[in-house]
Amino acid sequence: MKRILFINPTINNTVFGKMKMLALPPMGLAVLASRTPEKYRVSIIDENIEKIDFDTPADLVAVTATTGQAPRAYQIIGEFRKRGIPTVMGGIHASVMTGEASLYADTVVTGEADELWPTVIRDFEAGNLRGVYAAQGFPDIRSIPKINRKLFSKKYMIHSVQTSRGCPCNCSFCSVTKFNGARYRFRNIKDVIEEIEEIEDKRFFIADDSIVGLGTEGIEHARELFRNLMGLGKSWGSQVCITIAEHDDLLRDAARSGANTFYIGFESIEAESLKSVNKNINLRPMIKNYKSTIKKFHDYGIGVIGGFILGTDGDTRDIFKKTIEFVHETGIDGCQFTIMTPFPGTRLYSQVQQEGRLLYTNYPDDWVKYNAYEAVIRPRNMTVDELQEGWRSVYDQTSSLGTSIRRSMKTFVNTGSFVNASINLFWNYYNYKAIKGFNFEPGMDA
Repeated sequence: MKRILFINPTINNTVFGKMKMLALPPMGLAVLASRTPEKYRVSIIDENIEKIDFDTPADLVAVTATTGQAPRAYQIIGEFRKRGIPTVMGGIHASVMTGEASLYADTVVTGEADELWPTVIRDFEAGNLRGVYAAQGFPDIRSIPKINRKLFSKKYMIHSVQTSRGCPCNCSFCSVTKFNGARYRFRNIKDVIEEIEEIEDKRFFIADDSIVGLGTEGIEHARELFRNLMGLGKSWGSQVCITIAEHDDLLRDAARSGANTFYIGFESIEAESLKSVNKNINLRPMIKNYKSTIKKFHDYGIGVIGGFILGTDGDTRDIFKKTIEFVHETGIDGCQFTIMTPFPGTRLYSQVQQEGRLLYTNYPDDWVKYNAYEAVIRPRNMTVDELQEGWRSVYDQTSSLGTSIRRSMKTFVNTGSFVNASINLFWNYYNYKAIKGFNFEPGMDA
């Protein structure tokens, strides 16, 4: 029986690479494994939680990668090619940097590979693998084959499920719209529920870009999903657009169905910063008052982890102090603070490249720095050192052990949930520990 290895690389020696306990199973690889003929023996190796044995017998190796993972992906591919094993590279980085990826992998697959993978396998069997396979449009995901969760390691702290793909928001820093399309595509709810029922843990994470999409179709999908989750006896978290706060019935149904934590891309507390990255949806009248919006989530017993980007073109030096004050004043439960990062294929990357503001361009080696925790562009309204020191100060003053404990106690008061309090204590302090001791390269303001 021939063997195919699917591999998800890590980003070693970076802040992101230290956050192994927050790793989620690579669902995209599981979907491809489900589309592989049964006559093959398939394995999924996630380097975020387990080591790769390059001497593992394999007939074909398929590696996915984001931009930050790309240098490690190329190393992995090189090791298997030394052993005479054909390699395939896919994922978002290979899709936007196809020429670069083709220098390292035997075959590159661009776009969502669901419908292309059987063709790749047929050509592999015929000894006729092409250099590039490009997806035409976006696949219909209503009938994704059932994934085999036994392929995942038992080391994950939490498992995930995906119910939709695509996002119409098209923020300038985000590559989701380019890779997954500007239209939401939804899975069959019955299939989703069956998959969730097969997850042994009582907790799971919905890995959609937003569990509640914009527009009637997205809202109805969420409403049907929440109602079908009721009675399963499970608790869950998800990424969600802040616009769910405009729909009290959805918040009520989400809470009744087991929702305990939402990850929300607030991005910034400043209107000009939101405008600079085309996150205008966060400025809608009913939700632009973040403090009252966070309280609304708390009223339904749902904790809020906020994603914030520091160093946007709308940020000035006082953004750090203001963000720290916001965290303490609003009682937001958890936070992730990243540094504005231009990923290739985004409008932001094209903009800063044209303006000559990229600090690291020795590709592909420098791609490892494009992980959202290192400054890779020269900010518009502050120095690089001010950005990096300010970013660290926000973590120091919001997520140290003592501060994290006090915030988790507030979460318990606000949501009445010990589980929420525990989740957010872990989230805040684990992120803080990951960034402690990380040293930026000096001289970036030269």
